[in-house]
Amino acid sequence: MVLGLHSSRRNFLVGAGRFAGAAAAVRLMPGSAFAAEAGGALCPPPSAWSDLAKAVKGGVLRPEDPFFADVCRPNNLRYGATLPAGIARCASATDVQASIKWVKEQGMPFAVRSGGHNYAGFSTTPGLLIDMSKMAGAEALPGKDGLVKVLGGTLNSYVYKQMERLGRTITHGRCDSVGAAGFLLGGGIGFNMRKYGMASDLLRATELVTADGSHVKADADTDSALYWACRGGGGGNFGINTSFTLETRPAEAVTVFNLVWTENLPKVLKLLLTELANAPDDFGSKISVTIPSRQERCDKVPVSISVLGQLHKSKVSLREIFKSTWEMIDKSKSVVKEDVPYWTAQDFLVETTFPYYYQEKSSYMKAADIGDEAIAAMFDWAAKMPATSMPVAFKFFQVGGAINRVGPTETAYVHRGYDWLFSVEANWWRPTDSALLIEQALEWQQRFYDDVNRRTKAQGAFQNFPDPSLADWQRAYYGENLAKLAQVKKAVDPAMLFTFAQAIRPA
Repeated sequence: MVLGLHSSRRNFLVGAGRFAGAAAAVRLMPGSAFAAEAGGALCPPPSAWSDLAKAVKGGVLRPEDPFFADVCRPNNLRYGATLPAGIARCASATDVQASIKWVKEQGMPFAVRSGGHNYAGFSTTPGLLIDMSKMAGAEALPGKDGLVKVLGGTLNSYVYKQMERLGRTITHGRCDSVGAAGFLLGGGIGFNMRKYGMASDLLRATELVTADGSHVKADADTDSALYWACRGGGGGNFGINTSFTLETRPAEAVTVFNLVWTENLPKVLKLLLTELANAPDDFGSKISVTIPSRQERCDKVPVSISVLGQLHKSKVSLREIFKSTWEMIDKSKSVVKEDVPYWTAQDFLVETTFPYYYQEKSSYMKAADIGDEAIAAMFDWAAKMPATSMPVAFKFFQVGGAINRVGPTETAYVHRGYDWLFSVEANWWRPTDSALLIEQALEWQQRFYDDVNRRTKAQGAFQNFPDPSLADWQRAYYGENLAKLAQVKKAVDPAMLFTFAQAIRPA
């Protein structure tokens, strides 16, 4: 095990992880002369595109323009074949308003994208892609101690960089390239959430363009129901958010670690899920059980368990937190770095990835409900995984702590009272993996998910991990808050301008 201080500087141009889910909306509006389809393409006249280009100061891209493919490519390549007819590159709330006015006039489907990481492809469209990436920025509010305003198209890299300059932090993920909007609107998880709450718990105000074209502010005193809905109600449901005001915390030194186990895996996993649930709120972790790819299996790479995370200054040591599993760690593969400046420590935790093909399924568990039979079943399913050209993992993001001190109806984020957010991946690459193999992998994922949920009494699903195959997604994402969310939807978008496959419907 390597112990010491990591001194590398933060690279704000690489890395991807789970500051997950771009805000998205798709709508085909009937009754327009230009809503007809020809060969699958929507056909407004050239004059309409010229009008849009004049109205959107950030510019409009068409398929023949340079960089069009780069701007419209989603992170989940499963949905990369859906190309927009055009891209409105909004640089201001006025540009957003002009885009909304235009799609309504043209009867044009549209989607909104802040980062392009929507797991279910809800930030793709054959119509107009409203791209928020030019509307980027993050700054401290003068005279407002600890409040930072983040613009609606800001990528996490910019947020992290500004937080580092200010010596502040929030609950954030590990992904530099994802948009902050979708992350915040769906709840937002990260290693600080047990100490500070969900990212949406730190949201103090937001501005958004609504279906009628108005640019409104929502906070605890003004339009409080809409403010409530934006704290966990998911992106793309109530409008296009143009800014977020966040309460921040001082960025202080932390211990970061990546611990690995290669033997006695069922025993280790059961101990981790049981003992870590009792850790202090200063502790945050993610447990990953990694199943090797097809080539890795040929190379005899085994299944392994790792725990990645951080510990703020605490009266309890890392060794005491891990208790029974500490002596079983594979020290040759594990790293601990103590007392590292906060934003330097995030270099160690960042997850680097690239656009690929995937689906993720999630649910929430309590440690007391995870028995030996459930653990054994997880490893039985892992052995049955139809190996693709990419490794997969089933994971446990540690929740609890400050999250559970907020009532399930106090904000739209309903998932309180749990210890673990469970997820299981299916990953693949085309054309390396055949259509049949992909189908088998997705079937395996569904059966694994259903069986483990039954054995552990798991409930719900995380709205920032949207799952296109999820049955009764309304209740899974929103639970007892669904009815109030539907009332908010009715108030701000009764005609359902903002809609997609898993959009909240008006009451």
